This record gives sequence, structure tokens and C-alpha cells, in this order.
Amino acid sequence: MTKEALMDAGMGEVRLAVLEDGELAEFYIEKRDDESILGNIYRGRVERVLPGMQSAFIDIGLSKNAFLYIKDLLPEGHKNKRAQKAGEPPRIQDLLKAGQELTVQVVKEMSGHKGPRVTTLISLPGRFSVLLPGRNTAGISKRMDDSEERKRLKELANSLKPEGAGLIIRTAAKHVPIEWLRDEIDALLKKWDMILEQQSKGVVPRCLYREPDFVIHMIREHLSPDLNRFIVNDRDVWKQIIGFLDSTSPGSKPKVEYFDKDYDMFEYYHVESALNQALARKVFLKSGGYIVFDTTEALTVIDVNSGKYVGRTSLEKTALKINKEAAEMIARQIRVRDISGIIIIDFIDMKDECHREEVVAVLKEAVKQDRTQTVVVGMTGLGLVEMTRKKIRQPLASYMTIDCRCCGGSGRHLSPGIVARRVEKRIMGYILQNRPDSLEILVHPDVHRVLSGHERKNLERIGVNYSCSIQITPSTDVDYGDIRIKEV
Repeated sequence: MTKEALMDAGMGEVRLAVLEDGELAEFYIEKRDDESILGNIYRGRVERVLPGMQSAFIDIGLSKNAFLYIKDLLPEGHKNKRAQKAGEPPRIQDLLKAGQELTVQVVKEMSGHKGPRVTTLISLPGRFSVLLPGRNTAGISKRMDDSEERKRLKELANSLKPEGAGLIIRTAAKHVPIEWLRDEIDALLKKWDMILEQQSKGVVPRCLYREPDFVIHMIREHLSPDLNRFIVNDRDVWKQIIGFLDSTSPGSKPKVEYFDKDYDMFEYYHVESALNQALARKVFLKSGGYIVFDTTEALTVIDVNSGKYVGRTSLEKTALKINKEAAEMIARQIRVRDISGIIIIDFIDMKDECHREEVVAVLKEAVKQDRTQTVVVGMTGLGLVEMTRKKIRQPLASYMTIDCRCCGGSGRHLSPGIVARRVEKRIMGYILQNRPDSLEILVHPDVHRVLSGHERKNLERIGVNYSCSIQITPSTDVDYGDIRIKEV
């Protein structure tokens, strides 16, 4: 598989598109004046302990308090004497008290009215490894599929693991010299020492460590051995990346290219059209079928339909063909859209149990490419596939769209007929209160078509009954569902 990363550095934002065999697979965006807090480390203060939820709110100096769940608080091997005697897991009220200070790391961004989620289990990622202070883990990335290299890196992880900290070797360390790994681990240990030193200084709450800017973060996460090219369309950003690689992994520099063409890079690689598809509710398949995405507060529902495809043999084979194609598309769209939480997929109904299992197997294989933890639970008796995806960032739609001012984000609004009748009631109310001789009513063109059609007699009756001349005028400046009343 050919894998490329395209970095588009604009005036107000930086965007990164990851392509797999020319198809958009992942997309990241950060506005220059709205930096991410993901991975930042803070010295915070416990604001409130919630025994009923086994969680706590932590003040880390942001507009919203952070949320700390008990499983993100307990270090490896933690033994709580009271809980041990009772044969129960430790309780958060036995571990934290209001006003207590502690160091936490952001693992999930703010979302709507919710604050960020934090953990006390700190991790410091580098390009080739992740340092886990206070833990005793030595392992390698689950994405490493080369058995020989896995064995080599596992041995390295055990030999390089520092005292008092865990270590995970990342996929990017494949075939990397041991000296590079040792140097990076030493640098991560120094970084952790600096963070520990900062803990006892200054006011609380405060930030102890900020993740590198978006450009360096993307290089660290995506410039891996399986990436063929990393293309940048801004010379200053290209120089920044080369400078970073000079001191971390000079061997990766040939992969970084400067895009100096006089046309748009994202248009050339068809990224913009793929983004439009990722923002659409309906996605069409090559076979003629289509998929519909509906996201609610609780979960995302995905519906698969046959559309124009009618097949050539049996209904069962037609359903199988479309469902398998849809499974691959759904896995890719979930990554691009950054959909998380509970996901329910309603595939086209199939009677054959083997066919059901085949579709689920295709979906499971497709989600293996996802960097974010994704679990396909299986198919229910109703033929619905359940899956979950860990939430780390906001979905793509939250970065690139806003709620419709007409429907408030519901996707539906009142019919023109209902709005027209409400307009009539407002006109009557205005006439009764102000007793005008003549009115001009500005309405949305869709509403005007109703008021000048079968509702026209009602307006004429109102005018006659109240001795008022009423003129209805269409205007695109008027919001759907609103009116402007002028006395003339």
C-alpha cells in the first residue's frame, strides 16, 4: 500500500491529509489561534470529588474543569489497604480530597459543555518510543506486524527500559539503530525530570508541559517507516520540519518534499472532494448503493442501502456484494470523519449466517488500519453491527461546520405551509395592536410561494376584515421562518 501525508499550511490553519493508495484515510486540522491541549501536562487542584460517579473534577486553569475517572487515577500495582481488607476495588473518596494538588495529562479534548478528560498516568511520546513514568511496562506497538522486528524490538524494550518508568517502542522504530532509541529515551527522561522540577514551583493550577506545535506533532505521529512521502506546500514549514529531523532522525529527511507547484496541492490530490464527501450525510458506493450517516448525542447510526444496484443473480448475493463494499467504505469514513463512541451499522438484511460473518470479517479487517482504538463487537439478532471507537479529538464536522441557523442542527425545519400560517397570525397580531392602513410583509421566497398561492385568500380576508392593505414581498435577506413588517 502506498501511503502519503500532505500538509497544507494556510494563513489561519494547518491541515494534514493522510492518503492510502490515493484515497483520503485520515484528516487533521488545527487553527493557528486555537491550539490543541491534547497531551499537555498540568499541575491541578481537586475541585470536587464525586463518589457516586467514582470521579473528580480537577481545576487545571482552563474555562472548564477537567474530568478524572478513577481508572485514570490508579497507578499500576496500586494497593489500597482499606479496599484490600474489604475485598473491593479502591474508592476515589479514599484517594482524593477537595483542595488536593496533583499532576494530570489531557487525554481527551473539551467537547461542547464537557471539560477535558485527564489522567494521572503520564505518557511522554517521542518519535520512536513512549516513556511511561511511574510504571513498569516494557512493550512494543500493537501495529508492528513484522514478527522478526517485533522480537528484536521487544528485546530492546526490556534492555532500554529505565528504572522507575515503563517503555513502549513505537512502529516508527522499525529498523532504527539502537543509538537513536537510546538518545531519544535519554531526552524523554530529561523532559520528565524538568516536569517534576516544575511541580513544586509557581501557582496552582498551571501548565507544566505543552505538546509540540501541530507541525512537529504530525511529523512525530505520521512520519513512520510505512509512509512513502510527506509533502508540504509551505517553505517555512518545510524548513521547520527539516530542522527538527536534523536533530532527531536525519535518515527520514528524504521522505519530506516541498510542493512548489503553482496549483493547489489538495485539489491536485483530490483531498477537497474527499472532504466534501466526508461532510455529507449520504455517501455513494461505486456499485450504486449508498450509506447514510446520522449522528446523535448518544451514538452514530449508519444505514446501508442498495440504491440503484439491483444485482444479476439473487437478492442474497446482491446484499452481500453491497454490504462488503459498504463495510470497507464505512471503516474509511469513520477514520476521516473521526467518529467516536457507540456506532451502530444497519447493513442490508442477509439470511445466510455465513454471509453475515463474512461482512463482519471484512469490517474487522478494514478497521485494523485505524490508529484509534476501534472494536467491532459483532452482529445482533436484528442484523445490526455494534462497534465502538475511542474518542480523542472532536469529529471533523465540528471543525469544519456550524449548526444551520434555520434548523439549529436538527436537519429539519417547519414546512412552508406551517410557517405561512404562523406569519398570518403575526400579521393579525400586528394589525390589532397598531391599526395600520397598509403593510408590506417581507418573507422568505419559499414562504412567499405559499402565501401567494392557496393561502392568498386568507390574507385577503384579513385585509378586508381589518381595513388594511397587505402586500407580501419575497426576500432572500429574510431568514426562513421569520418575517419583516413595514408600514407603507
